[in-house]
Amino acid sequence: MILSANTWCFKEMDRETVFKTMARLGLKGVEIITHGPCYHADTLDTAEMRERTLELLNRLGLEIVALSPHTEFLIFDREARRQAVEHCMAQIDLTELYGAKIARIFSGGRIPEGKTRRECIDAVVEALKPCTEYAEKRGIKLAVESHGKFGNDLEAMVTILDEINSPMLGVTLDTANFRSNGVDPVEAIEVLKDRIFHTHLKDILFTESGRQGAAVGEGSLDFRAILKKLKEIGYKGKYCIEYEGKEPPETGLSKSIAYLNRLGDELGL
Repeated sequence: MILSANTWCFKEMDRETVFKTMARLGLKGVEIITHGPCYHADTLDTAEMRERTLELLNRLGLEIVALSPHTEFLIFDREARRQAVEHCMAQIDLTELYGAKIARIFSGGRIPEGKTRRECIDAVVEALKPCTEYAEKRGIKLAVESHGKFGNDLEAMVTILDEINSPMLGVTLDTANFRSNGVDPVEAIEVLKDRIFHTHLKDILFTESGRQGAAVGEGSLDFRAILKKLKEIGYKGKYCIEYEGKEPPETGLSKSIAYLNRLGDELGL
């Protein structure tokens, strides 16, 4: 099983330290966060900065599996929506410049008061469609993460994908985000199938006092069932860890890697 991770858990580290740390942990790929507070890649990067980053990643044996901006399309002000589209297009350009093929994006988080599901879907479709057309021309796939209240509405997600209807628009399956919002990630996999372009293998522990991020295999999610279902549908994308637990990121990632490698061997991944 070839594992990657995103750089979100290393918010306080500079990009060089992050990439060296991830290689030392035995990871083979990296999803690079391109928004605050990380900016492990940035639209402000010069050609020289990009070249140094790419040389370092190549030397470390790390593949860029995705770039990950912060996008928001659940917007009802037309000028703000225009700015959101322009931001997404700039991030698509950045993804291309770094040689990646996937941009992990968000559709929308908090549902505005007084807006119906249909109104929210329409707003996202209006903003996301030109972004998708722009991505198509550059050969970049947009993988919408299950993120935020609206972004974890599986029915709404499917409707948006159906209405835009592009082979370059799909989903980043964030296992813990779905589960935290009442959606069984195994059910989501069955519904989304080949629309899943990318993954965030993330675990979360539910207790009487609330919920807390955990190393994969130490939380409440059934990753054996999740990985079996991904194998069953013929998932061809990357297995990418996201860690948001209390332990230091190196510890949480190390535990996650060890657990997923054992499980992957058992499942023939």
